[in-house]
Amino acid sequence: NAAKVGAYLMEELKKFPQIKEVRGEGLMIGMEFEEPIKEIRRRLLFEQKVFTGVSGTNVIRLLPPLCLSMDEANEFLIRFKKVIE
Repeated sequence: NAAKVGAYLMEELKKFPQIKEVRGEGLMIGMEFEEPIKEIRRRLLFEQKVFTGVSGTNVIRLLPPLCLSMDEANEFLIRFKKVIE
């Protein structure tokens, strides 16, 4: 499940032009941006109720449970899109 849902998430995240690079393995995913991600993370947390990790100034880290479903992955993508567009 982690490999399938993770591959799907990475492919979908690569479609966002705001993301410089998407990297990871399974559901452990890093999204690198050109600019600092502090405001994006703040909006995800307080507006969309999505908690993310961080790795440096420009990288958002996703580390969801290994049982993340496709429906939950799609819900994340919807909420993420609201914040960065």
